[in-house]
Amino acid sequence: MKLFEVVPERFFHLLTGSNKYLYAEAVLLLYEQSQRERFGIRYDVIRDLFQELIETYKELGVELTFDDEDIANQAKHDNRAGQVTVEEYARAQANSLIRKLASLNWIDVEVRDQFQQFIVLPHYTSRILAVLKELCEARAVEYQRFAFVTYQLLTGEEAKRRPCFAVREAKLHTDQFVKELVTLYNNMKHHMEQVVQKSSIQDVLDHHFDKYKSEIVDKSYHRLKTSDHVSRYRFQILQTVQQWLLDKALLEETVEDGLRSEFYRDRQEAEEDIRESLLYIEETFSGLDEIFHQIDIRHNQYLRSSYDRARYLSQYQQGINQRLVDFIRCLADSKKDLVEFPWSHLFRLQNIAGLSEQSLLPPRRKKPPHQPDVHVVVPIPDELKEELRRKNLERMRKAITRQKVEGYVLEKLGNRQEMELKELAPTNLEEFLLLTHIYLYGQDGASSFRLKRNQERCILQIGNYRFDNHLIVRQGGR
Repeated sequence: MKLFEVVPERFFHLLTGSNKYLYAEAVLLLYEQSQRERFGIRYDVIRDLFQELIETYKELGVELTFDDEDIANQAKHDNRAGQVTVEEYARAQANSLIRKLASLNWIDVEVRDQFQQFIVLPHYTSRILAVLKELCEARAVEYQRFAFVTYQLLTGEEAKRRPCFAVREAKLHTDQFVKELVTLYNNMKHHMEQVVQKSSIQDVLDHHFDKYKSEIVDKSYHRLKTSDHVSRYRFQILQTVQQWLLDKALLEETVEDGLRSEFYRDRQEAEEDIRESLLYIEETFSGLDEIFHQIDIRHNQYLRSSYDRARYLSQYQQGINQRLVDFIRCLADSKKDLVEFPWSHLFRLQNIAGLSEQSLLPPRRKKPPHQPDVHVVVPIPDELKEELRRKNLERMRKAITRQKVEGYVLEKLGNRQEMELKELAPTNLEEFLLLTHIYLYGQDGASSFRLKRNQERCILQIGNYRFDNHLIVRQGGR
């Protein structure tokens, strides 16, 4: 389908001519009003809004071009009794603007009950205005949302019930994701071209912080590199798509679902489109590193261009402006004629010496090879080795291990199957440490005993120690 088979041929004439700024703001205002009044806007409401917009332009001193004869006739027709006022003239201009929108097929005017007129937007006007509205807004893009929705579609319940629909929607969101990344890349290039055209340091700084940082870095680039990074779902998406391509039964089920939903005319078209969609998703998420790399390059190019432009302007303007200031200051201080003007104070001469040995860098010296220190082996006496061995054995003997805890508990149990924990009431620090390890090993299921909670909830206090009086039960077969 061709463009002008959907959009009227003279549709875009509205955005040309001397009144294009007024018309552009008027149609965006019309779109905002249509979002509130979804089933039609009353004619008098939009006329009043257009009248207020035209009066605002006139107060700002903007020249508007209308057909004066048509406006005058319309104003006289509205006010037959007396002279036309400024307000009535602005209302006539608002009516002329509505008629122009209707003649170019931007709007349709419907007459409903009790001869009330309503303005509705054709489908192509609504979509085009939505795009224009989005272009005028510096919105923050949530890049992770595209990856999350794609992951949910490919792995959620919808993929089990309607696999073909899930694949098609996943491809749609993947395509939108790529478009947003390319838009970010192109916006960086646009801002780079703008910053190199600035003529003052203040303009460069204003553009860098007010435009690029607020619209690109804060709302898109920084989010893409930090909170909105898609690496969280990227691997799962690739794994799911690859399994989908290798699973013949799942592919056949997807094709059957596409044919039942009448997405395709025949089986061959369904197979080709589904496989192409899955390969597109796989290729996109596999090649994200290259896209991110190009975005980083473009970001660094902007930073370098901004810095170079600011540095050039600082050097150029500082020299010219400072010379002018010095010239004016010298004119104010000097009482002599221009012939006797002290030009040496304005243009300072610098003495530049010729090439000398002192201005050259000294020759580089080769670094001597590294000479490591001599390693000296100090023998350890046998008495010291024996002392260290004895201390290690003593430390191992005092260490509390699972075998030591099990032996302590089984010794207390004897031939019984269970006993209360109060029988292991500690009398010293070592027994208290054993008691804490009994709590630990009695609940992991890997010991020859287990700890069973006492239903009576009895807490014992023996000396300085307080503990629950649980039951120690021997594990079966041990």
